[in-house]
Amino acid sequence: MHTNGDEPAPRRSSGLNWKHWTVIGVVLALCCGGLAFTMVDFSNPTGYIQSTYTRASNLDEGGGKAYTSSLSPASVADDIDDAEEARDERKKGDTYFLQYKDNIVSVEPYRNGSKILLFKYRDGYHHYSSVFLLWGWSSSPPSPFRGGGPGSGK
Repeated sequence: MHTNGDEPAPRRSSGLNWKHWTVIGVVLALCCGGLAFTMVDFSNPTGYIQSTYTRASNLDEGGGKAYTSSLSPASVADDIDDAEEARDERKKGDTYFLQYKDNIVSVEPYRNGSKILLFKYRDGYHHYSSVFLLWGWSSSPPSPFRGGGPGSGK
């Protein structure tokens, strides 16, 4: 390009400017924040169980707080899992077990309905450890990351 000497030559862009770096930073922050958010486990059945089922302190056992329902154990377990998604759900005999980050819930037949036991994770694990060992449930609460690939999950 020819200049007459009085005007400086037009400056060529040398790459990314502050606007580009700002956009890149915002996108990275959103991606990292979204990843961290997906790893957080918000499921907690305590409030739902307390507000939905009848407290029966006379049936408490092993550190678990007891509640009752006139519905079948299968219906109650599905209801609790639908309201607060369990990390894992298993059945042994007529008893259903729901695993959460901080809790274990058991639902078993009681009279013409169900007895629900709501445990802090470690209390529930110790109460039913012989069952959970066979399933590979850890004695420590599970991490919030589900992970896994094809064929894994519940």
